[in-house]
Amino acid sequence: MPDELPPFDDDFIAGASISEPSARQRARRRRRPRLRIPRPPRRSGGETMGYLKASGLVGGVVLVLGAAATGMWWLGRDDASKPSSTTLRLASPAPAPSDYFAGSPAAAYQDGEAGIAMPAAQAMAGLTSTDVEAAYARIKRILVAADLDPATVYAGDVKPLAATLDPEQAKGLSSRRVWTNAFAPGSAVAATPTVKVHGTVTPSAAKDGLSVRTDHNFVYAVHPPQRADLVQRVVVRRSVTFTVTRDGGDVRVWISQMGRSAAPAPCMSTDGWIHPTYPGDPGGGGTSQTEDPYDMSQPPVFDGGCRQVTGT
Repeated sequence: MPDELPPFDDDFIAGASISEPSARQRARRRRRPRLRIPRPPRRSGGETMGYLKASGLVGGVVLVLGAAATGMWWLGRDDASKPSSTTLRLASPAPAPSDYFAGSPAAAYQDGEAGIAMPAAQAMAGLTSTDVEAAYARIKRILVAADLDPATVYAGDVKPLAATLDPEQAKGLSSRRVWTNAFAPGSAVAATPTVKVHGTVTPSAAKDGLSVRTDHNFVYAVHPPQRADLVQRVVVRRSVTFTVTRDGGDVRVWISQMGRSAAPAPCMSTDGWIHPTYPGDPGGGGTSQTEDPYDMSQPPVFDGGCRQVTGT
């Protein structure tokens, strides 16, 4: 592994986010390139080898990831000519949790963990089927901790995710908020504990072991603090690539690549939190090109741009 961090200029490191503008403003999505994370340090004979050097490299590159990847967001649009598709005004009594997602593709998504379906484990890339099954179980725990655990999503607690990661990647996790789908403090309250989830998990043999790519939409129903009458869906697409290797007697699962986008959220946030926007919040100009945040037919493109979305 290299001894020094690769150079990154200030423009690359500067993050961006996304915004849902007012009815008179266009929304845009500003995205940053998907970043790779260094491979895990190797161990030999059950002993730790080179971890002090490696941990510094991982921490530094991950810190850059946290700064740059915050620009990977979806934008929403508030159309004055018709009721917003991203906002639901609730009558009393409050509807059942399933109604928060009615009228959107999320209504057909699975609830929570059920939406993270792992493939059947097969021996590949030098790993036994038992190894692969264990890796799949670990990957699912990581996704649940990062994207579904209420302590993570609504309280910003990194301990659930840290407990599932390789110890080397768990170091300094609190400075890498983009590794979780966590709403900024004071920005969102869960309207329902239900999170709608849909996506794919794709394994493939790679040079360094087994590569497992996950690509999911997570849809949250939230409202501003003290505004339970105003419920809005927030769509977060997260793509994570894991590398699975056998290191001595252990099966190691390592996050090697990731990207994230969210809608609606502001385009200028750089702190790694998800900042949902609500009707009337200020927004910025954007391009005329639109995207559907529910359309997962194409691979995600985390290129640093800002674009309009058709609604959440």
